[in-house]
Amino acid sequence: MSEELNREILEELKKMNERLDKLEKTKGLSPAMKIIALLFGFLVIGPAVTFFIRLY
Repeated sequence: MSEELNREILEELKKMNERLDKLEKTKGLSPAMKIIALLFGFLVIGPAVTFFIRLY
């Protein structure tokens, strides 16, 4: 009985871990962070790259 209960608990824990792994993998940047990254790229990175290209 105890061994059977342990197996059931182990199976449930495995299922829970698989679900958590799936949730962690699907997370990405939120839409607000994507917009901030895009603006940062255009307003900071773009001009900096252009500046350094002009130097050479």
